[in-house]
Amino acid sequence: MGSKKNRKCIARGRLPPEIDYAHYVFSAQEIVRYLLAGSAFMAMVSWLFYDSLIAWMMLMPFVLLSLKDRSKSECQKRKRKLEIEFREVILSVSSNLQAGYSVENAFHEAYQDVTLLYGKESVMSRELRLIFRKLSNNEQLESALANLADRSGVQDIREFADIFQIAKKGGGDMRGIITNTADIISGKQETRREIETVVSEKKLEQQIMRYIPFFIILYISLTTKGYFEGLYHNIFGWILMTGSFAVYTAACRISDKILDIEI
Repeated sequence: MGSKKNRKCIARGRLPPEIDYAHYVFSAQEIVRYLLAGSAFMAMVSWLFYDSLIAWMMLMPFVLLSLKDRSKSECQKRKRKLEIEFREVILSVSSNLQAGYSVENAFHEAYQDVTLLYGKESVMSRELRLIFRKLSNNEQLESALANLADRSGVQDIREFADIFQIAKKGGGDMRGIITNTADIISGKQETRREIETVVSEKKLEQQIMRYIPFFIILYISLTTKGYFEGLYHNIFGWILMTGSFAVYTAACRISDKILDIEI
């Protein structure tokens, strides 16, 4: 009885906005935080590489450009969270189907599980509330799942939505198909998790290596006064230090590409 009341409350609740997982919208607080962090980093670069306030002012536009990279990173994090939570939903749906629930009721029960695991404001909880609201407006479940797949850009969700739609139209063994798909998705997620565990150590080494050049320059500047004076406040020095910083930036980009492993 209580479960039915909860479902009615979910269906009647305010419709959550559809999230475009390909784009990330920063909050005002996030923009201020990232701009301050970027400004501090550029201040360090302008001091160590150029010893010039003018250089800091010239480098500041790159802080705004870095927001694009930050947006891409936040999109990837959000998609990764969606993948993990979607896996739990599908495993819960599979278990509920084996317990005798209908497909729609299995998703309702899965909502309770994912809410307990990740909270009511988790990405998959929000998406399930959106799906239930669409179902209450007489939209088909396969259509709602296809919409999620299109917005998410996640391969596992896309494959599940396609298989679900084919099975629904073909009248196949829905329970068996969803259970088999859940096992496949779970296997892929476990493989991805193992790779991430191996790569995480290399990513830590990468982060350490990124800051070593700055520590070296800072150490020499503090212990050997005037060592870099010949590279500051002259055209040759600016060209040399700019070339060094460009090589450093390219090396960081290349290392990011190498460690960006997708399954």
